[in-house]
Amino acid sequence: MEEYAFENKESIISLNTLQKPSKKIQEVINKSKKIRDKVFIVQREDANPIYCFNGRTLAFFSSKFKEIEGEFVPAEILTNLWTDISFLGIGPEGGVTLENGKKPEYLLKTIIELITRENDIVLDYYLGSGTTCAVAHKMGRQYIGIEQLDYGENDSVVRLKNVINGDHSGVSESVNWQGGGDFIYCELMKLNEKYIDKIKKAETTKDLIDTWKTMEEKAFLSYKVDVKQFDENVNEFEELDLENQKKFLIECLDKNQLYVNLSEIDDTEYEISEEDKKLNKQFYGVM
Repeated sequence: MEEYAFENKESIISLNTLQKPSKKIQEVINKSKKIRDKVFIVQREDANPIYCFNGRTLAFFSSKFKEIEGEFVPAEILTNLWTDISFLGIGPEGGVTLENGKKPEYLLKTIIELITRENDIVLDYYLGSGTTCAVAHKMGRQYIGIEQLDYGENDSVVRLKNVINGDHSGVSESVNWQGGGDFIYCELMKLNEKYIDKIKKAETTKDLIDTWKTMEEKAFLSYKVDVKQFDENVNEFEELDLENQKKFLIECLDKNQLYVNLSEIDDTEYEISEEDKKLNKQFYGVM
């Protein structure tokens, strides 16, 4: 039946009722109600003609066909409500997972097709597991992705390596993805963030006290922290359980100083290589 409908799409019609026809079209519709079993045609300059029959309009099945990826198929014009893209079964896409945060590659493909051309730059500043950049790579776009969290084996870097190696999931088949290409990624230089890492990995109160002593000397502490008072009452800190000790020390850090700022790139204390300095200044357009 489906094959028959495709082959005879010019002859298959449905009778519709227009919701808000123009005055001209309504007049012809009314006329067709009185003069039965005859087709009336309303010619239009910038659109297909309207065919009226017995008070209703004819809709040809052929008008539903659009060329998509080189093939004529029945299709509807997109609205701002997309219900045709399923979020089910997307767990394996790209060889990485992101619970409750992953988006289907077909959703990103639709968005990228609508607003970009090949070689355009796509930006995602909450990259997550890397869906946006993975799809952009497969579709021949340039891309920039930014992410603060490290997702380990499910990180965007892992996913993009899978893409280069010929990942077959997601939109790969529809865009004839065979693998290839490359990408560059950079990591922000940790400042206060490195103390957070140490705090999280600490196994004993002694480890945390040692980290605190280093923080006193080298970390950027919150303006609310009174170092002298902390040291004088360290016994109260030691009475807390390990998890609350960790939370307390993390709160002592200035969260605006998690990473080395670009303005400090030439400070010898951070031992930033000339190569990294050059790359950063090129990226930010700093001379």
